[in-house]
Amino acid sequence: MLVKLPILLAVLAFLCVCAAFMGPVGLSTCFSFIAALQFVPAVLAWNVAVIVLLLLATILLGRVYCSVVCPLGIFQDAVGGVYRLFIPKRRRKTGVYKYRKPDRRLRVGFLVIFAVLFILGVANVLGMFAASFFDPYAIFGRFLGQFIVPGAHAIQSFVLSRFAEKGVFLADSLPPESTFNSVVGIVAAVQIIVVGAIACKWGREYCNTVCPVGTVLGFVSRYSLFAPAIDDAKCNGCGLCSRHCKSRCIDTENHSIDYSRCVVCLNCTEQCARGAIKFRRRKRADVKRTATAGRRAFIAGAAVASTSVAVSGSPVLAPLKNKQPRKSVVRPVPAGALSRKNLYSRCVACQLCVSACPEGVLKPTLSPGEFMQPVMEFSSGFCRPGCTVCSNVCPAGAIKPVTVAEKSAIKIGTAKVWESACISAAYGQTCGNCARNCPAGAIEMLAREGGGLSPIVNADLCTGCGACEFVCPVGTAGFLSGKSAAICVEGLERHVEI
Repeated sequence: MLVKLPILLAVLAFLCVCAAFMGPVGLSTCFSFIAALQFVPAVLAWNVAVIVLLLLATILLGRVYCSVVCPLGIFQDAVGGVYRLFIPKRRRKTGVYKYRKPDRRLRVGFLVIFAVLFILGVANVLGMFAASFFDPYAIFGRFLGQFIVPGAHAIQSFVLSRFAEKGVFLADSLPPESTFNSVVGIVAAVQIIVVGAIACKWGREYCNTVCPVGTVLGFVSRYSLFAPAIDDAKCNGCGLCSRHCKSRCIDTENHSIDYSRCVVCLNCTEQCARGAIKFRRRKRADVKRTATAGRRAFIAGAAVASTSVAVSGSPVLAPLKNKQPRKSVVRPVPAGALSRKNLYSRCVACQLCVSACPEGVLKPTLSPGEFMQPVMEFSSGFCRPGCTVCSNVCPAGAIKPVTVAEKSAIKIGTAKVWESACISAAYGQTCGNCARNCPAGAIEMLAREGGGLSPIVNADLCTGCGACEFVCPVGTAGFLSGKSAAICVEGLERHVEI
């Protein structure tokens, strides 16, 4: 039962992560708690309760976080399990792994690199996206957001469309436009392939060498109260437990276990026919021996870790082709982000808000300073006043929770008109889509001196929702189909209340 329980909990946690990314709006919000339990986002959000909970669980039971909560860790176990199916049965039965001495210098080196990038991100010197290259949750989130979610939405759209052609309407709308970005997709693919390949060949080597969360929790798990322990009197040194240890941390020659690398999968206890290795309360002598062996690494890692911590909609026009965002415009960030600085100094680029956005407004940007982090584009939708999904699912505090009432009073940007491109102002045609569809009533069509009407934006009323940019026909069809809309939202560096 002790072996099956972690597997069951891991499967449930993995399904919750997938539901948070791929489910409809209500389901995504409901299961976003699993994202809040991830270690790096919790540190960024200063979620003290989660941090204390994870540290207490680690000092009590060891690195259960890595095997039960972390989606990348669960993914590695799944990939390794599938890979072992193609290994000859005899070798699979005797075990495929081999004990490896810990490389503490390499582990601490990667932790130092992560800590430096983390501090630079918090200080807004370098976007937090750089540190997110090491964050296990962000790595797996990008994989879900760039491949699994767009694929699921494409299948869903195909099925709904086929049924609709036959007069059977299973939903009132199609899923949002695909959020796939080729550059971000390449980054996500390379990272997930590398991690998967390492898992096939060397088990949890990524977790125990590169991953900063695994290193930090490893320092704590050295002193865990409960852990797999070897009974020297019963052990005959057969090595079966070591060959099935995916963390490669059991030294059968010396009858010792490196608890800084053990992820408490308990494969070892299942394999030992003599009952020489069991999950039990550790003896004081064992804890003292382990602590003495790793005291220097613990002090160095704790110093690095503590330093890093210190520091319903209105009617719209269906575009015939997608408009492109105007390059000269600073794109806004969602209500709840407080400012561009707050968003980009905390966001780990996990793509959860991008995947959860029901309108497809949030996109990963390719800007060097905010690479892979979200930005708002209104070519395929706009930020509806009643939607607060992104603020409710963000686990890192980059987008803080806001209510619908609070959001209605937050100004994230101001609409700006390019009269030379407007079909009413420049060509004398009757349009007024922006004025008719503005939820805040911030746009009026006023007569021009030379004739015709021109949209005028009341900056005091405009919240920057992007409805005007979305419904603008310029950039969608005909000889007026430039690349961008004639009215676009210019984002604010810091949000203000109106």
